[in-house]
Amino acid sequence: MHRSSFFKELIVFQKPEKAPFRLIGAGICMAMPLFIGYFSNNLLIGSFGSLGIFTFLYYQTLPLKELLIRLGSVGAFLLFGNLIGVLSSHIPWLIPFAIAIIAFSARIIFRLYRIAKPGAFFIVMVTAMGTGTKIPLEKVPIMMSYVLLGILTSLVLAVILYFIEGKSGTPQKKISLQERLYTDPAALLDALHYATILFLATYISQSLHLTNAYWMVVSSAAVLQGDNLRAIMHRNVQRILGSMIGLLIAALLLSISFTSLEMILLICFFFVTVEYFIRRNYTIANFFTTPMALLLANLARHQYLVSLLSYRLIGIVLGSLLGLLGAFVLTTCLKFYNRAYQLDEHLDKETE
Repeated sequence: MHRSSFFKELIVFQKPEKAPFRLIGAGICMAMPLFIGYFSNNLLIGSFGSLGIFTFLYYQTLPLKELLIRLGSVGAFLLFGNLIGVLSSHIPWLIPFAIAIIAFSARIIFRLYRIAKPGAFFIVMVTAMGTGTKIPLEKVPIMMSYVLLGILTSLVLAVILYFIEGKSGTPQKKISLQERLYTDPAALLDALHYATILFLATYISQSLHLTNAYWMVVSSAAVLQGDNLRAIMHRNVQRILGSMIGLLIAALLLSISFTSLEMILLICFFFVTVEYFIRRNYTIANFFTTPMALLLANLARHQYLVSLLSYRLIGIVLGSLLGLLGAFVLTTCLKFYNRAYQLDEHLDKETE
């Protein structure tokens, strides 16, 4: 009964609040840098600009000033994370430390300030992608300007969406960082655990010399988005299953000779589809995440198909399993830690 309920939970189709204009906004956000890159004959604008548009996915119903502060802060974090990732790629032994520091900072800040899911995930993702993109130092400012273009696009469309929806939300109560940490002391341990697992994921992927090694890091980060061990187990199964089907779709698409324009349209379609399904069913969302990511990678840099598919699968499986293992070890250790305290208290009462 317990096993059947577990698998039943995997295929549950959630029903979040309907927000059709947000889907349209997400599609426009992805399309803007891609089409600017296409018409300027510089597809790197689209490739790097697409990293900045993840800012839009943190849109919430808030008063306009608070919304812009929140999205601006997320955008700055995305830009800084990608910059640190790109710079660390020139000194490979620094990469695990760079990802761990960004992961720790993003995890604890996003949790304390209750920035809803996807939380720190996209910060880690763009940082990890930066470590896999070795750019000459003199060209780094130009590439960061492309990321900034994506962020600014997200902010403009967020303002437009705010007026279209006509919902301002209730102002958030101002609470100091010290008070937030005091009321949520587990945030520190959670961030340390998150950063440690991603440090190990980065170190292992580098040691195995995986092509596009950041995929293992991204998979670990995705699995650790679960709120508890059971949710993380769900994420592990859903990500591996969904990604395997996504790889089959990607293999079919990448075997077809699409023009750059056709690839851009497919990427926008997949992005909107992922945004639609991500809050409804994580497995189905992964059907489209993998082909979208591979098409983006293939857009500006035509990589060998078999290498893309095989290393993507290896990275997803290893990263997902490492994330699950890390969550299991932490949960088990905390249970024994709590039992130790309970045991000490029980023995103290008996000696009295």
